[in-house]
Amino acid sequence: MADLENFDAVIFDIGNTLVIQNNPGIPISDITVEPLPGVLDLLENLHNNKRMALVSNSKNLTSQDLLDKLEEIDLAKYFDFCISSLDIGVEKPSPLPLSKAVERLDVEPSRALYIGDLETDLESAKSAGLLFMYTSKNIFESFNLYLKEPDSAWKRGLHSQIQFSDLSGAEVTEGFDGRVKPPKSLGLLEILAAQISRITHSAPKIDPCAVAVFVADHGIAKDDSVTPWPQSITALMADLIVKGEAGISSIAENSDVYIEVINVGTTNDSFSTQIKNRKVAQGTKDFRSEDAMSVAELFEALEIGAETAERLVAGGSRALCVGEVGIGNTTSSAILIGALCNKTADEVTGYGSAIPQEIFESKLKIVESALKSIGQDIDPLRVLQTHGGLEIAAMTGFIIRGATLGVPIILDGVITLAAASAAAKIKPEILGTLIAGHCSSEPASRIAINHLKLIPILDLDLRLGEGTGAVLSIPILRAACLAYERMGKLENYI
Repeated sequence: MADLENFDAVIFDIGNTLVIQNNPGIPISDITVEPLPGVLDLLENLHNNKRMALVSNSKNLTSQDLLDKLEEIDLAKYFDFCISSLDIGVEKPSPLPLSKAVERLDVEPSRALYIGDLETDLESAKSAGLLFMYTSKNIFESFNLYLKEPDSAWKRGLHSQIQFSDLSGAEVTEGFDGRVKPPKSLGLLEILAAQISRITHSAPKIDPCAVAVFVADHGIAKDDSVTPWPQSITALMADLIVKGEAGISSIAENSDVYIEVINVGTTNDSFSTQIKNRKVAQGTKDFRSEDAMSVAELFEALEIGAETAERLVAGGSRALCVGEVGIGNTTSSAILIGALCNKTADEVTGYGSAIPQEIFESKLKIVESALKSIGQDIDPLRVLQTHGGLEIAAMTGFIIRGATLGVPIILDGVITLAAASAAAKIKPEILGTLIAGHCSSEPASRIAINHLKLIPILDLDLRLGEGTGAVLSIPILRAACLAYERMGKLENYI
């Protein structure tokens, strides 16, 4: 295990961190506990080195109830004590439960690490002055990576090794050949199920699934050079998404996909409390006269995206869709894809949100000028900084960190494909985790899909964004997984 010198004690949440979370309201006698992957390895490695305690938000179980349940699977022995919200009458995100824990452990808050699965755990830890780490699919692996890069989710993504399970993928391929059907007759469904298994190291599964929609404005759209639409629409759409009135809202509901909206830089404020406001700036600057963003703004956006991936996977998501909203962002995407895929402005520039011909011609000239200024020696981070968008940078961080967490990353249209192209240039091994939900009507979409060597699941002439095409593909991906799980084996019938 890596260096443990940064803290003296480790405090754990329980449900979905150490053990599988039971549904609230189940009688104590009926609750079964099962440790999550990596828990036993981590506790065994820590118990001789660090003091450990438990802090749970349980409203139904006392501290003793929780310890008794952990005793059933021989976990209680590792912990000095447990604090339950039921006992003290206060729940996280209040800092009080964690403050009481560090007081009993007799350690400084800054020398204690709290590990949890929800944003309320993070908020509680920050308020109490503790270090914090999100759990993941395997808590032992995440803990070791945290020790190496405790300060940055983006760096954890950069420095993680992506390990694919060729054996799991091959088992799915062979398993489909043995189902009650002609060989390969489910076509792309079989390929996708095998890819998911190769990514996840298990039988193919994508549920629970979430879509992260990053929203931000672009300086290039302050006038009518690339779009007639006002920038105020971006923040408005963010509010409409969480209100349930946008295209992605109904599509996600129909596809049983959780939506999260992250505002990383709109010129207008979004008002809904359901939106995660992580604004880096009031939109980017106009790249015709200066860099779209500073280096500091770029890395802040990358960090927000990477943190979002960690939080969603910690919360239980096992497939991540990615989407966006940003007036003017097809211009930045055309530039990024043109630069990264070595294409001309004529090849990558499209009509975006149905812009009129005269604005399209202006947009084309702007893309052409930008590509000339970028030249041939492409640094993806530099291109993101000079011509990208805050939401595109955030999606790049999201894609890279999500890919390293061992879950499939389902891409939407041209803007997410621009982010994926940058991500693949930065960390090429993520390619095996990417799935193209669809191919949009924007010309740069097909170029990026071919460049990334992806096969789009759908081709519906979409150009809405918001993650709609990615989420529309989820029922098909789910069907591929369920077909493998439920189809009969041929050997049982012949």
